[in-house]
This record gives sequence, structure tokens and C-alpha cells, in this order.
Amino acid sequence: MRLNFLDKRFFLSFIGLFLVALGSLKAQSSDKKPKPYDARFKNVQEILKQGKIGPGMDSLDAILADYPQADDIYFTKAILLAQMRNQDGAIEAIKEALNIQSKPEYLSFAVDAFKSKNDADSALIYLDKLIDQDDNNTASLKRERIMLLFNGGYKDVALEYFYKTKEIAVASDTLDMVGSVLLNDAGNYKAVIDLLKPWADKGTSLAQVYGQLAQAYNLSKNSKLALDYINKGIQTTKEDFLYFDLADLYRFDKKMKLSFDALKQGFQSKKVDFADKNRIIMTLLNPKGPYSKDQLLELVNILVEVHPRIAESHMAKGQVLWLRDDKSAAQSSLAVAVSMNPYQIDAWRMLMSLDMDKGEFDQAIAHGGEALHYVANNATILYFTSMAYLMKKDMENSRKFMEAALNNAQDESPFLQANIYGGLGDIYNSLKMYKASDAAYIEAIRLDSTNVTAMNNLAYYLSLRKERLDDATKYAAMATKLQPNNGTFEDTYAWVLFANGKYDDALVWIQKALKNTNPQTSVLLEHYGDILSKLGKTTDAVKQWNLALEKGADTEESKLKLKKKIETKSYVE
Repeated sequence: MRLNFLDKRFFLSFIGLFLVALGSLKAQSSDKKPKPYDARFKNVQEILKQGKIGPGMDSLDAILADYPQADDIYFTKAILLAQMRNQDGAIEAIKEALNIQSKPEYLSFAVDAFKSKNDADSALIYLDKLIDQDDNNTASLKRERIMLLFNGGYKDVALEYFYKTKEIAVASDTLDMVGSVLLNDAGNYKAVIDLLKPWADKGTSLAQVYGQLAQAYNLSKNSKLALDYINKGIQTTKEDFLYFDLADLYRFDKKMKLSFDALKQGFQSKKVDFADKNRIIMTLLNPKGPYSKDQLLELVNILVEVHPRIAESHMAKGQVLWLRDDKSAAQSSLAVAVSMNPYQIDAWRMLMSLDMDKGEFDQAIAHGGEALHYVANNATILYFTSMAYLMKKDMENSRKFMEAALNNAQDESPFLQANIYGGLGDIYNSLKMYKASDAAYIEAIRLDSTNVTAMNNLAYYLSLRKERLDDATKYAAMATKLQPNNGTFEDTYAWVLFANGKYDDALVWIQKALKNTNPQTSVLLEHYGDILSKLGKTTDAVKQWNLALEKGADTEESKLKLKKKIETKSYVE
């Protein structure tokens, strides 16, 4: 459950990073050699103390415009960008600082920044430079290098580097504990026990030794010794994060009450990092997780109580409340999160999604506008704002924001880019820009080969226009294969087959769609009637058309067409 403690994620809370930024300013302003921009730099410090991150950033840029070789300004800018969750910007800023002067603190920041993007190769480049420069921390940096190699997928190289380091280093429980992570992963539990048991028996104060040793015993099917050593670790080290390991052991033995009680003890501790607790919550959000929704709510309530000033704690509570279908309460928690840290894009995204889920499209648009005040031109926020306008059927504004999202998505993930293109497909189709719509859907599928929504919509709209029916069949079939038992996709496939004149096959898929759709829609029932009509089952067809009419057609035109089908007892184009 608990992520590898050595895998230091680049996760700093608003408060934490704010203090780091101020600490950086204080440290740099105390440099013996005066700099021509010292007074302006001190003014930035005062601005940041007031929590004015945006003006502080503007002031730093103004200094850099006058003093482009000010490496310390670039460093501070990197810290602030990291606080704003702009990892790419933080990396560019720290690279600028390093191009001017290579300082250990800059290199260390670069290592963490690249780790935050799971870019182990780049992180290793800067770590090796740091090892060459920093003679005072060689042992810890070499341990870091072992774990970077391991987390980067170079497991054999990491293990080899561990043994080479062990040969020349003084005996160390810390180094052996790092090696145990690699050996546990490789399934060599005996080697882990041989490494760590002597340290645990001596009563080492390094808590992670007990955690890794317990894991090795547990995976060796010796749960008694695993529990003995975890409990010894808790008593010896007083490190509360070991309660998470204890919770894992109890969960492994299916002692769920004891497991949850141990988990709660870890969450109630102020000594355990918020990041560790938050990562655990994120792993437990799976609906098939080991704990109930009530238990998850209890955990996030503890999280908010112990860490009330961290925006992500309220964000986690919002996610759990949403999982419990308590949408209004979830909105409130997410609203608190964005008020504490308006640069938290994920919180804005979830808040806007909730707004739309509740049909509060104007509220979603208002939240999008507020978010863009802080994270101007952010592709994610632009995308969700566009979707809110789309749901309002305001196609011109939807198009404007979706095209803006595309223009600002060059550095975003293929997943987001694919969603943007899929959104453009929907918008262009509504505006009868069919060629542009088809091209957008195809690009969405190229970027994300699992984008079933784009596949389904492209197939459906092609079938309505009776164009490229072979392509429509291909994409409809792909969507149903990637996401089986989806009534909407099965209905589309049935309608594509209908357009192709394959009525028997269409009947099979429309019946699947009826089975997997609850409640059944007017369009679905009308399609069923259309297929039955083509198969000569007129009485059954009229029955389905009447049911569709009772459900309520989407438009007056659809209503009139249904009535005509019923009156003529035949299919009408």
C-alpha cells in the first residue's frame, strides 16, 4: 500500500513550497557579495510573504530582464513554478540557473524535478554531476543513485551498483536497507533477511529496516515474524509510518478491522508526511479497494483534521465524497482546495467536472474563468470550459475554448490532446463542419488508440450521413471490443450495420444494447423499431416506436418522424 519510501516524489504542499521559496530568498539574500538587484530581491520576499505568488513571479521576471545572468533568481523562479505545479516551467528555469552556475542546490532541485516527471534518465545525469561536486554527501547520493536506477527500470544495474558500493563503503544499515528494496523486488527474500535481521536485532533506529525485513518475512510466508519485527520497529523507533506496514500485514492476513485501525493510527500522526498519506488515499480510491466508502471518509476526515492547511487534503476529501455520490459536499471540499491553492489544476478539473455532472453548466464556466485567471491558457481548464459550453449547446463559445485548448496543448499528454480532438469532433459535427469533424476524430484515435468515445461518435455520424460505411463499421466494432457491454456503443454498432443493410446482425447488436442500457432511451427504442421494420416484423416495430414516443423524442422533428412511422407502419428516412 505505502509507496516505496525512497521514491521521493516531487510533492510539496502549498505551505511547504511557500516556506522553501522564502527560505531560498533569505539564504541568497545573505550572500556576502552584494548584488545590484538585492533590494528588488528583498521586495520579492515581502510580496511572497503576503501570499502574492503572481506578482512575485512578475517581479522575478522583471529582475531577469535587467540581469539575465542572475542564477539565484532563476532558482527562486523554479521553486515558485514548482509550487504552481508547473513542472515543465520549473525545469526550464532550473536549467537556466545551471547554465549560468552549477551549484549543488540547483543540481539537487533538478534531480527532484525530473523525478517528478518520472524521467529517471535525466535525473541521473544531474545526480552524477552532483556526486562529482558534493563530497560531503557521497554516501546518501550513491544511495539515491541506486534507487534512481531501480525506479528507472535499470534493476540489474542498480543491484550491481549496490554491491560495488557496499564493497568500498563502511557498513551501514541505510545502505543495506536500500539494497533490500532491490532484493525484495527480485524475490530474494533470504538475502533481505540476511542483510537486515542483524540490524533489527541490534535495535537500529532506522525504521525502514523493520518495514523491509517484515516484508521479506511476510513474502516468505512467515507472518508471525513479520508482525514481530514491525511491532519491534514501532516500539524502538517511534516512527508512526510503520503503522502503514502493520496495516498491510493485517490486510494480507485478512484481519481487516486490525488493518484499518493500524491505518488510522498512521493517519492520525502529525509525524507522518502528508504526501505518504495522500498517496495511500489515491491507491484506495479504486471502487474495489479493501476498505469501505465509510472507512475512506473517516480517513480523509482525519487527513483534513491533521493537515487542514494543505489544499490536497481537501481535494482528497472531495474525491472520496464524490465516490460516495455526495456531490454537493464534494463540491464544497474542492472549492476549499482551490481557494487555498488556486494553481491546483486537478482540483479545478474535478470541481468543474462535478459542476457539469450536476447540470450546473454556468457554474462550471464561472469556475473555468476563475481558474484561467491563475493558470492562463491552461489546456485542461480550457478543455473543461469548452465542454461546459458544449453541454449548454453554446457551440460558438465551445469551439472558441476548445480550439484555444488545442493551441495550448503542445506539451500536454497524448491522452489530453486526444480528448481535445474528440471534443472538436463533436463541436464541428454540430456546426455541420463534417470534414473537419471526421479529421478531428481520426486524430483523436491516432493519439489514443483506446479513445472509444471518438471511435463511437465517428462511426455514428458517418452512418447517419451514409458515408464511408466500411470505416464506420471498423470503428464501431473497435469501440464495442474495447468496452464490451456498453449499450451506447452497441446501439451505434447496430445502427452502422443497419445503414449497411445487415439487418439480422443489426438485430443482434440492438438487443445487446437494450439489455445493457438502463433506462432505455427514445433513440434506442426507435432504432429497435427501425430494425424490426426492415425484418418484416411490423407489429413489433410499431410497438417499439410507440414506446419511443412515450419516452419523449429529443426534438420536435424526431417526434414528427416517429408519429409518421407509427401512422404508416413503415420505416421513414
